[in-house]
Amino acid sequence: MPRHGRSNTARILVACLLIAGQISTLGCIAPWTSNDPKEVEPSHDWDKVETVGDLTGVVGMNSAIIKAITLVTTLKGTGSDPPPGEARNLVLGEMRTRQIDNPSQWLGSPNTAVVFAEAIIPPGARKGDIVDVRVVVPPETDTTSLESGYMPETRLGDMAMLGGKMRKGRDIARASGPIVLDSVIDGTVTEANQKRGNILGGARLVEERPLGLGLVKDHVSIAASSRVGAVINKRFYMYLDGSKQGVANPQSDKYIELAVHPRYKDNISRYMRVIRYIPIAMTTPARLEYIAEAEKLLLDQATTQVGAMKLEAVGKEGIESLKKGLDSDHELVRFCSAEALAYLNDSECIEPLTEAARRNNGFRYRALLALGSFDDLDVIDAMEGLLNAESAEARYGAFDQLKKRSNELPSIAGITLANGVQLHAIRSIAPALVHFRLKDRPEITVFGNDVRLEGDVIFIGQNGLTIRSNGHRKLKVMRFTAGEEEEIRECSTDVVQLIRALTDLDCQYGEIVRTLFGLRNEGYMSVRVEVNAMPRPDRSYIKSEEEDAGELESSEMLADNFTQTGDSAKTEESSEVSTSAEGDGALIPTFD
Repeated sequence: MPRHGRSNTARILVACLLIAGQISTLGCIAPWTSNDPKEVEPSHDWDKVETVGDLTGVVGMNSAIIKAITLVTTLKGTGSDPPPGEARNLVLGEMRTRQIDNPSQWLGSPNTAVVFAEAIIPPGARKGDIVDVRVVVPPETDTTSLESGYMPETRLGDMAMLGGKMRKGRDIARASGPIVLDSVIDGTVTEANQKRGNILGGARLVEERPLGLGLVKDHVSIAASSRVGAVINKRFYMYLDGSKQGVANPQSDKYIELAVHPRYKDNISRYMRVIRYIPIAMTTPARLEYIAEAEKLLLDQATTQVGAMKLEAVGKEGIESLKKGLDSDHELVRFCSAEALAYLNDSECIEPLTEAARRNNGFRYRALLALGSFDDLDVIDAMEGLLNAESAEARYGAFDQLKKRSNELPSIAGITLANGVQLHAIRSIAPALVHFRLKDRPEITVFGNDVRLEGDVIFIGQNGLTIRSNGHRKLKVMRFTAGEEEEIRECSTDVVQLIRALTDLDCQYGEIVRTLFGLRNEGYMSVRVEVNAMPRPDRSYIKSEEEDAGELESSEMLADNFTQTGDSAKTEESSEVSTSAEGDGALIPTFD
């Protein structure tokens, strides 16, 4: 079986295959990761103190796209022999390089198909991180479906059209895995969504994405670069192999490379904003004045987010001011204070953030990120309590954060099935919930103590699959394939046991998702079923009734990200924030 293929189809993707990134004032920076920093307005309201953001712009906060042309195998007669052209030639060339026997025969099989593959790499990604892979059938081929398809190992990287031919640069990720069709996500089958899908967590990075700061005009010098690096390292450092090491590494008079502090690994945008608020070296009176001014901003709900991050930027010296914010009459001030305290590892954040995650969907996304950053055993107890929340988002969001800490915690421990699906059965006193994850990894989480199919089950699925009742609380799960003996598994009506039985019959993740939704739609499963019920970053903050309706607009949104203007990244200071079309904030790559 071929392990990899790559190519391109002439005119369709030429314009979108170039990974943006030009090097101008920043010296030598990897082109697939960089933006040229442009001078930005001072990030504070007074001119007494310079901050890191006054001297620098951010580099590497754009999302990078890597691509490949490859071969999908294990189709069931729905593939096609690609037409003559650049794509076919490149795939054949790659197969010959890998010493695959009879490459033309592989391409000619109805069980294989040439596809476009791409992955979006987020800012701050590290070597070894995993990302989803988007897979699409080229329009000029006769492939009708990627159902049951598997992508053998494929190398993704920069691609460009040079000299009339598609060329590929260095390898940035290696990818492989089964394809989950868009028809599974959409819930309906169309001609188009059978030809598109995702490989969940299918690509693993083989190199890191540089993240850093570029010195802006009039501040380019070795002295300035060293000075900025020193103040950043005084605030942010890590211990590697027992040695204390700062996160900033000045590379030249124009560029400072940044390592991501572990506490901010899931919130790169906040990390960069906080760094840019770090004040440059100053006298003690000036520093005290900076903290006092930041405290005033914190306690005013119109500027509380900026004030909180400025206090977070000064480190431990800002904790006492942030604790004053916990006593505010305004819930936005209380939330922003608790959020900043979490990143400063102060335990007084736990209770307010837990309640924010439980009750306010405008705070939930950031509250759970902050709790996830906090290094304290008490936070585990708090998030385990959220496993009983009424909200599916709060419940699953807490589970996700707990899983990031350790897959071995007794409250969330699960198993990995033979098909690669991660299965978790979670005890919860809240109404039962079956959750499917369609981002980063194939995962099924069952919340509840006795989640079962109901009634006299007679269900006919796809690909010869049948599920029938077989006595009290028992099921017979069968699969018939033409020319082969029928396979039969027996299990209880417990949903977890049914998932195991489906796996034994060689059902892949997409087919299990589709089957359980089918059972729910036909009335055999009355419990709630959700897909990607993850806290969303695009929700508006709505005041509770305790807030004075005249003091704050109900459409105010929490801003904690970078927006792109042209090819420069700048900090969004207002209460407005651009929103993603995706509920969970995922960036969905397309070839449209």
